[in-house]
Amino acid sequence: MKTIIHWQPPETFNPQTPGLGLPPLDGVAHTLLYDPLPSRCNLDDGGDGRYESLRHGTYSHHQQIVLFEDKFIVYWTQHSRDENGPGQRLLAKVGTFNSDRTDIAWGGDETLFEIAPAPVPVRRKHFEHDPNLIYETYAHGSLKLINGRLYVIGRLAACHGWTDDIQYHGFPGKPLPPERWFDAPAKDWWIHKKGARFDIWWDLGCHFVQEWRLDAGALVAASPLYKRNEPATRIEVAVGRFKDVVPVIEPYASAMSFKQAPEQMRDDVLNGTPEKFERMPKYAPGAWKLTDDGTNGLAHHTEFRRPDGSWVAIRDNLCNPGYYYAAEKARHADDYPPALRTNLFGHAMPVAGELPDGRPWIVCNNQSRFDMYLTLSEDGRTFDQTWLLLHNTRGNTDGGMHKGGGPQYFQAVTVGGNLWVVYSIGKEQVGVTRIPLAALPESRSAGNCGLRRH
Repeated sequence: MKTIIHWQPPETFNPQTPGLGLPPLDGVAHTLLYDPLPSRCNLDDGGDGRYESLRHGTYSHHQQIVLFEDKFIVYWTQHSRDENGPGQRLLAKVGTFNSDRTDIAWGGDETLFEIAPAPVPVRRKHFEHDPNLIYETYAHGSLKLINGRLYVIGRLAACHGWTDDIQYHGFPGKPLPPERWFDAPAKDWWIHKKGARFDIWWDLGCHFVQEWRLDAGALVAASPLYKRNEPATRIEVAVGRFKDVVPVIEPYASAMSFKQAPEQMRDDVLNGTPEKFERMPKYAPGAWKLTDDGTNGLAHHTEFRRPDGSWVAIRDNLCNPGYYYAAEKARHADDYPPALRTNLFGHAMPVAGELPDGRPWIVCNNQSRFDMYLTLSEDGRTFDQTWLLLHNTRGNTDGGMHKGGGPQYFQAVTVGGNLWVVYSIGKEQVGVTRIPLAALPESRSAGNCGLRRH
């Protein structure tokens, strides 16, 4: 049987033990970037549908990184309580590097900013959907650095509907067959793992663009909000079945056409190449979810480059969880083939990369998402050095939809002799871990200068 990567865990590894029985890595430091306050703004809880402040709202997730000048910017999706709930927005936290870029000052609430506001009044998200109306509209998008300028580029979407067929999970882009559509999930789907258990997202138009800049360390809007198309008012969710969409509020309702934006902005957004701070594995159209065993439930993603120049994608599989899947290719320009299951223990969004000497690493977590660990390889094939980075049992939090666990959905960059890993904790808090590269052992490979051991 073909093996793309092989994990050799320490003899002490025990998936039933807090910390997985893994040895801790000395020298790592953890910082809590965002610790929210409970919100009472939800319309269905008697609120007025408006967030009380940037600190109110206990759902935080999908964090990403942008490096700009001397700033380390982390941004994420945020809601009053639920994942991808109605009125979800984008927040950002701005940290400042010291002179040699070995540490970051994060400040307090003065370095916290809203970069995409709620597009509809905030309310709770529910498992069962309205039979006639889509009200779950939320904003999501990315902060892009293009030609030295910052842009928030996003769209409005809604998580609405359920299916029992993994191929329609995510953004189907077209109406589902009626027999594959459900307004509510199957009873006890989280226990039985069958029936309508895969949620569905819809692109609601109003793709928006706004330029931002730094002013004395603060993120400030440098342009109005522009929209590239109009928000949807009606969606065909299943063949022959239509649902109305709730109207958007300001600033989306009266946003100007992108055609009215300055020429420089239009050229940057339409023709510029954003700087990359996240790796996105490349697949042929329709091949994103494919596995060699036919389960075809791949989700989340990262990749690394082997010392021999080949590339490896690491994915989790919603239809066969517990261990990561992997695929390899000879050249970065190639498409990845269907993935094979590996023995690398883990779940959800990993992140991978290479040390300065070329050795690949992967940061993983377990299915409970309580444990975050790093595994290191000499050749990108055998991962035989593994350490625990963080054990956090935040757990079931406040009962918001699709939340719980500890550190998860990792993103990472290497700056100033440190590997910086950003994550959410229980999908409520946002944290960052600094891993000094010097804390890792030097390479065992002949002719490799390696890293100095502490």
